[in-house]
Amino acid sequence: MDSLIPYLAVDITLLVVAGVFCVRTSAFWHPLTIYLFFHAYSFTWRVIQLILGAVPMNGNSRNLEIIRPEEFERAIILADVALICFTIGTAFAQSHFRWRAQFPRVRREIKISIVYIVCAICLPAGTVVLTLVKTGVEFNDVLASSSYTTVTALWPMSCLLALVLIKGFRLIFVIPICAYLVIVAMQGYHRFMLVLPVLCLSAIYLQQKGKKWPTYPMMILGFCMLAIFPKLKHIGRAVMTGDYSFAASLTASAFYSTDERNSGLEEVFTSEEFLDQYAGALTMIDDNGKVYMGSTYLAIVTLPIPRQLWPDKPGLADFMHDISTSGRPYSTEGRIMTYIGESYLNFRYLGVGLIPLALGFGLSYWCLVATTGPWLRLNRYIYVMAFMAFIQLFRDGLLSLPLFSVIHNMPALFILAAHLFVGRKLFVQDPPTVRP
Repeated sequence: MDSLIPYLAVDITLLVVAGVFCVRTSAFWHPLTIYLFFHAYSFTWRVIQLILGAVPMNGNSRNLEIIRPEEFERAIILADVALICFTIGTAFAQSHFRWRAQFPRVRREIKISIVYIVCAICLPAGTVVLTLVKTGVEFNDVLASSSYTTVTALWPMSCLLALVLIKGFRLIFVIPICAYLVIVAMQGYHRFMLVLPVLCLSAIYLQQKGKKWPTYPMMILGFCMLAIFPKLKHIGRAVMTGDYSFAASLTASAFYSTDERNSGLEEVFTSEEFLDQYAGALTMIDDNGKVYMGSTYLAIVTLPIPRQLWPDKPGLADFMHDISTSGRPYSTEGRIMTYIGESYLNFRYLGVGLIPLALGFGLSYWCLVATTGPWLRLNRYIYVMAFMAFIQLFRDGLLSLPLFSVIHNMPALFILAAHLFVGRKLFVQDPPTVRP
């Protein structure tokens, strides 16, 4: 697909400029860092694959509609516009923070006893549910048909992350964390249960050590995870079924080129085609014609209600049913459109510019306020818990931020609510972080 070469040249140029800006002014736990990774992995790398001869999504199907070159071209242009706007928002946030940082700032101090009480309740409760889930115990209809059991099974990791943040990487925390990560990595689904805690732990470790960027061993581990990630679902399923040789061959093939289409693992090859899915969604949105004006974000209000109690409650991705076609059945295939496609769905081209700009400013300013100053501050803890969900936000849409940082991290919500209940007693005035 040689027509994408000029678009790739522009995209790489913008990515390099934004990357240099990020390295000079930000850190690993900054939202711009995650955004640049998301853009490079989802868009830039995919364009390179297409130019080198990769088959577009649906290219091997006779019944489905292939993604056309002009769709890729528009998609990469809008992705670059979003990248520019997000970076500009980040620059504005840094400028505004430098001015505000000249003055003292009032923050809430973390009450360690509150964290202990929440963890003392949630850690054993979550461990019991996780054990029951892994041993195949059946729950009643309401729990089985809702996500409450899955959410509760995430509580142990949420508690361990909170304890690591306030007490450090002690062996009593590290051992269960490693065991948990191995279990979720080998389950064959829900890869976010592995990736998000690793991002959070990396951010905590680097901040505690006073480092802005990962060390070389961390980079090597990160590269290995990135190489294995697209095949992790199939590796986990092979382990769960006892086919260890197949799991080993899949793991090894992640580090060298192989013809996966002929090995019956086409899903491994196609499931990460985020650019293709997003490009196709833009056309489907135009064909549907409806401008949602932000109404897709309202589904978060009804999310806590179990569907067993409200069978017709709005879903988080009901709009997929509206735009899907027989040639591109996104709603049944579980496709995504990224937050850029979601912005276009709600506000068309205006949203593609303004929402990345607002996200770049808001998330970056929050990062700077939360991660400067003394360590044991509530805002830092809440930010780090939210930081690990940024990659899901960019991939799946804005609702992923409250979904993965709050609903899938309920102990953090309990800790926040308890601190707010205590009130002004926890307020402290921190000195300026930047001299005038």
